[in-house]
Amino acid sequence: MNDEHDQPRTEETDLVEVTSRLGEPESIHRTNQGSVIWRFVLGVSIVLAASGLHYVLWTGQIGWPRGVKLWIIALAGMFVGPGVGLYLITFAIRGMKLAVLIYPTGLFVLHRGRVIAFPWEEVKAMQISGLPEKAVLHRPIRPDGMPETVWYDLVKSQRRVFGTTIILTRIDGEQVSLISTLDDFPALGRRIQEETFRRLFPVRLEALENGSILEFGTLSCDRHKITVGKKSLLWIELDELKRVADQLHLKRTGKKKAIAKCELNELVNLHVLMGIATVVRGDRSFS
Repeated sequence: MNDEHDQPRTEETDLVEVTSRLGEPESIHRTNQGSVIWRFVLGVSIVLAASGLHYVLWTGQIGWPRGVKLWIIALAGMFVGPGVGLYLITFAIRGMKLAVLIYPTGLFVLHRGRVIAFPWEEVKAMQISGLPEKAVLHRPIRPDGMPETVWYDLVKSQRRVFGTTIILTRIDGEQVSLISTLDDFPALGRRIQEETFRRLFPVRLEALENGSILEFGTLSCDRHKITVGKKSLLWIELDELKRVADQLHLKRTGKKKAIAKCELNELVNLHVLMGIATVVRGDRSFS
């Protein structure tokens, strides 16, 4: 289940070829043009506004601001604004001519003439960049106390100005980025999280029980403790493993402040980590 074409092709040609060989997919997620257009227009508008601010200030058409607050606002508009605008433009362009086909055995990504296969069994890592602030963590528990699956609800992703990106890594190192300008992105995100969890979690849990150290990017853990950088906390001391804004906080029982923090964008297989925490600590308040 792996086919790549490096020659320029149309999206429709690729779709016809893939479906003729593998049959109709369970679902197809294609670029939402409206989502691309409004981000592109907003990005261009921000860049133009920042350029205009540079022009009127440097040419003396308006006076330079007086006061610290006005200076901060002016500097943000002149130097931060262009970066924000260019990011939105790049994000919008990346999502053009992108389609994802879901099959029971995996997914096919069609992007700008390339057709890349990602069988579920070959996905070794999943990373979510730009997780929406109010993304709800779902952890249905089986009768035996084990998590059936773990996934973050990405419904808010399509309203997030800077978008959300799911990065998948295959065992051979091939990577693909799926962004929230795709139609029905929340359903796609849930399917990816559930399928990868069912395959990655049992393997990681067995490794943990055998004494291995599990790596989740900037965070790691073993049977006894969880570690972020140079700070470690015993599982039995852990009160909360909680998402706060764009960070994951570790709190010790009886303490109000987190003893360790890490950026969510730097974590890999976050859903698997939450499943491991559920098993090791029991059904506690992890979110």
